[in-house]
Amino acid sequence: MPKLDAFAALYPGIPSSVMLKIDLVRRGVRLGDAPVGTRHYHHHDERGQKALGPRAHLQGSVVLPDGTTVFIAQNPASPYVIQMEPDSRLTLREGPHGELICDLTPGPRFAWTSRRTAQQTPMASVFTPSLGGVCGPVAVFLLRHCEFAVDGEECRFCSWVRMGKSQEMRPNVDDFRETLDAIWQEQHSIGYLAFSGGSLFDRTKEADAFLRYMEAVRHTGLPLPPTVAAIQALDAKDTERLRRAQFDYACYSMEVWDEAAWQDILPGKARSVGRAGWMKCLVDAVDVFGEGHVLCNFVAGVETAVPGLYPSPEAAADATLRGMRWCYERGIYPKYATWVVSGGAAFEDREPAALDYYAHLVVGRQALYSEFPMSVPSTDCRHCLTQSVEADLALLDAGRYGVGPAAAFGQEQRHRVAHVGSDTI
Repeated sequence: MPKLDAFAALYPGIPSSVMLKIDLVRRGVRLGDAPVGTRHYHHHDERGQKALGPRAHLQGSVVLPDGTTVFIAQNPASPYVIQMEPDSRLTLREGPHGELICDLTPGPRFAWTSRRTAQQTPMASVFTPSLGGVCGPVAVFLLRHCEFAVDGEECRFCSWVRMGKSQEMRPNVDDFRETLDAIWQEQHSIGYLAFSGGSLFDRTKEADAFLRYMEAVRHTGLPLPPTVAAIQALDAKDTERLRRAQFDYACYSMEVWDEAAWQDILPGKARSVGRAGWMKCLVDAVDVFGEGHVLCNFVAGVETAVPGLYPSPEAAADATLRGMRWCYERGIYPKYATWVVSGGAAFEDREPAALDYYAHLVVGRQALYSEFPMSVPSTDCRHCLTQSVEADLALLDAGRYGVGPAAAFGQEQRHRVAHVGSDTI
């Protein structure tokens, strides 16, 4: 097919489906009436999202013919469209003439996300599907307020604080128990449970919220999948509180590597902790959680949105790879997510990173697998890594990319794939 053939010609060493996945993530899709995606509650509430309408909040996933799972988000300006054909096939098309690229399998659309608890709380605002993972991962969004946004210091790639009016909500054990039970009953699998939310300049107070939510979840008495606290970098004392609360992983994401990128992209984090302070917190956290249980995510590509910061896309990718190497050398597991140019973000008008950036990054990232033996976190599998392609490369081109931990941990089997009705994707 022309699009996939073009990717194969431009990047002969990388499976064309991987480059298609990256392009779909970075540019989004037009969903039309296709049965894909569910409403994503960025703020744990209904009232705050009405201004933009429900379609602006659709997120989910699709599966390419070779099994590659792709995160998709609604972007009315995308050249890609997912459409339902007259014969009920789901297809991916491109351009003004709707050129066919390939057939698609829709990712899960779970029934629990449209249900309400006995207290009439939308279940999808208690827990929400995480990044469209087919293995059924979920997230808890707490701290609907981000203090960085008050003075315009929010992370420049972040849109959720602008996607509607934030409403405060305290954790409710009954809602948690009812919703978590409904998820287990329907999905039979939860890849992981991520805790996330806005940021506060008082990081101890921010940690307090994570502890309250974890306590409420544990009081349900229901089994929990691997848990991760995606939070600002905490000092050692507060990191120890997270560990005592039985979080399995702490994720203190640097987002970008170089100091100059921090100043332009992360003004709130730069004022709250600073790059050097963040790095110290990451290193100290390894003493608390153990090697491989402290995670650091990079928003791959967003650094290219700063004019003049790097001479080429490849140079920008090399900066991220330097950050990943720094992490590995200190017992920190590095992750990345493809930068999604989001409506409502400060960088919503910037061009996505060039495909050359990602072609250089993913090759370098896979090489790190062969160099460092650190285990892949139990939060990761091919079905939930919808915004990065390391698992896809390892499986689709085992001879070139399936080296070391990239392929050793059974990425196809780690999380049981969630049931969708009577079918399994």
